[in-house]
Amino acid sequence: MKNILLLGDSIRQNYQEYVKQNMANMANVYYPNDNGRFCQYTLRYLHEWIGALSKHGEIAFDIVHFNCGLWDILRLSNEDEPFTGEEQFAELLRRIVRRIEYLCPGSHIVYALTTKVIEPGFEPGITVGERRNSDIETYNGIAKKICNDMKIEINDLWSISNNIAEKAHSDMVHFDTEIGISALGNQVIRCLEQWCK
Repeated sequence: MKNILLLGDSIRQNYQEYVKQNMANMANVYYPNDNGRFCQYTLRYLHEWIGALSKHGEIAFDIVHFNCGLWDILRLSNEDEPFTGEEQFAELLRRIVRRIEYLCPGSHIVYALTTKVIEPGFEPGITVGERRNSDIETYNGIAKKICNDMKIEINDLWSISNNIAEKAHSDMVHFDTEIGISALGNQVIRCLEQWCK
């Protein structure tokens, strides 16, 4: 069976167990307990997550599916710029892809586009900051260009999140509901199962 590695933020954490259970007959699905947060955090911890989950090289990952973005587009106030600037986001995504290629040689890499928020998209548990869907669309556009340039497959979770009922949200940002988990999880499975045959 194929070995799949899921990386990313809390959106990935919402669907990871669903994907693992529903792909059990075709793949071994792995993921870190840690939230990948923003691009710079993901880049910093990639080698630790992959090292631990691969048992330091005993397991080779055939497919790596990852996302970044929701933390990167967070504005700490409505007058502030996104947490990660556009040029920095682009360069960090390139570095993440190159790092995955180095740590998981020969793997098929998939980038999942950032999902929609209910504006103002506040970070749960804090009173400052907002997320804007216009920023998400801009950063998704940056990611698409980089993925095309680097020949990385794109999983369009943005379109899925944009076309499901608001009740699929568990808060302004997440999809930790039965509807949300199955909608995003099934899209991830559809994207990955073609590489498991």
